[in-house]
Amino acid sequence: MDTMGLNDFVISSARPLPVFILVDASGSMQGTKMDMVNNSLKEMVAALSNIEGAKGQIEICLLKISKTVEVIQTLDKVTNIVLPELEATGRTPIGESVSKVVDMIENKSIVPDRAYTPVIILISDGIPTDITREMYEKRPLGKEDYLQWQPFQRLHNSSRGKKCMRMALGIGEDADYELLKAFINKKNVPVIKAAEVTTIAKFFEWVTISVSQRTISTNPNQFDDIPFEDLFPDDAMVK
Repeated sequence: MDTMGLNDFVISSARPLPVFILVDASGSMQGTKMDMVNNSLKEMVAALSNIEGAKGQIEICLLKISKTVEVIQTLDKVTNIVLPELEATGRTPIGESVSKVVDMIENKSIVPDRAYTPVIILISDGIPTDITREMYEKRPLGKEDYLQWQPFQRLHNSSRGKKCMRMALGIGEDADYELLKAFINKKNVPVIKAAEVTTIAKFFEWVTISVSQRTISTNPNQFDDIPFEDLFPDDAMVK
């Protein structure tokens, strides 16, 4: 009688496709902005839970950026997830959140070797509150300044972090678009600017389409062509 060994199970089970979502939940996000993010997150999770023919098992991790950086949803299969409501309060330690994500991505007990290249999504409506004193005194800061910031250097230089697919949403005129451009650091991928709250939903639709396309493609590690032209007007794309 044939028996299935551990190696057979590992080979046949779907490879994880991790998605890390960093959400600015500082005080300035109170009201319709936070409500739209909460609703859009739930719609995204529902859509990603119903993909047919997926080669990768989508997993979601949600980090709240507020008084501290809190992992409020540990990395888990998207079909297992019921997201809590995010409440807006506190500050915006974006650097801390990026460092925490790099730690998780480089930790093979969280993201195993067999996982597909992760996705990291950053959503913010303001400036980071944990920059160095030198950076604070130099403001306004440009993309090149942020690329020298230690958390972003870690992201872009770490062996696994530098390969990640990165997407970013700025909400309103006060978002730090130079920081968000430095976070993505790819000329062909725009930062999305939500001048109106309806664009927040469009952004999450874009994330859903991009992750869906990856997980059903022949090679989910290939993601150079992220579709966006048909979803956003020119003034919503910051390059």
